[in-house]
Amino acid sequence: MTSEKRTHSAICPSCRGNGYIRYHQNVIQFWNWGLGYSRVRDCEICKSQGEIVYEEPKIVPFNDSPDCPHN
Repeated sequence: MTSEKRTHSAICPSCRGNGYIRYHQNVIQFWNWGLGYSRVRDCEICKSQGEIVYEEPKIVPFNDSPDCPHN
């Protein structure tokens, strides 16, 4: 048997394809009212690309018959 690698890409679940993550940081919080600011940081899972690329091995059967297209 021989093995080939296939590559796939998927949208990053952490940043949802943006490449960055925005989060709110509170300075003062009083019941429902709060004073704060938004911060942005790069996504560490996809390295700010927005997609995750992974490889999947593909198993190709090896036969000795002449009808096999892999020979």
